[in-house]
Amino acid sequence: MKKVCTILTMCLLMTFFSTTDVEAQIVKGEAFMGLNLSQIDGDMAYGYKRFGLHAGLGGLVPVYKKDNFDIDFSMEIVFNQRGSHQRQQFKEDENGITGEYDVYMNYLEVPVLFYFSDRQIYSLGLGASYGRMIGLKEYEHGKLTDVNLSYKGEDRYSLHDFSVLFEGKIRLYERLKLAVRYQYSMLPIRTRDFDLVNGEPNMEWQDVKQYNNNITVRLIYVFNEDRSEYIYDEYEFHGDNPRVHQKAIDKQLKKLRKKQAKAEKKAAK
Repeated sequence: MKKVCTILTMCLLMTFFSTTDVEAQIVKGEAFMGLNLSQIDGDMAYGYKRFGLHAGLGGLVPVYKKDNFDIDFSMEIVFNQRGSHQRQQFKEDENGITGEYDVYMNYLEVPVLFYFSDRQIYSLGLGASYGRMIGLKEYEHGKLTDVNLSYKGEDRYSLHDFSVLFEGKIRLYERLKLAVRYQYSMLPIRTRDFDLVNGEPNMEWQDVKQYNNNITVRLIYVFNEDRSEYIYDEYEFHGDNPRVHQKAIDKQLKKLRKKQAKAEKKAAK
């Protein structure tokens, strides 16, 4: 687990401190929190009825800008709670069958997206995510099953999830934004058989593939946005010598840091 966290942290730091071009040095930070509405397609429990926490940090790197149109590259580290829920469907019989079903899954994820923005107010994001499962509990008919992270049966869950992402985002006020994200697994997270359906013997639901399916509503707070927008607009590159352009950016950043340090020193007195 520590190794996974270290790798994910290093990936995010590489995004923040990349120096491959001018825009990559002007990075916006993000902190976000929201609500997941989840289901697992293929588990016979229908509807986005499992609620969970969505929280994390991210970085936005400008890739392209023209007039009011922007393209940004985003990389995040996210804690996601997903799963499935179905309440009791029928009265418990002598075999303890009720139809009740619950799955609780915790993931640590690294989504990467490209955002296409109009006037930095409306944005559409497209991308993909890798998720590592770090917590798992399953209940069938109200009873805890043997399925967990260390379970080795043929119907075990995959600890790795690769998913596709779509997101719409709008600025609410200054640095605060509201986003709605849709996420779906590209590969099955589990394959299992169902011996009973609604308490009756079943021969059709065999080798059923299951996929994570969830909608996220989240609030995003953006850091460093004012400075990055100012520097990008003021020192937009039009010439043929990127090194000279880079010196102008570095000089302006140095001035801003000195100004900020003086203000902090004055406030501390």
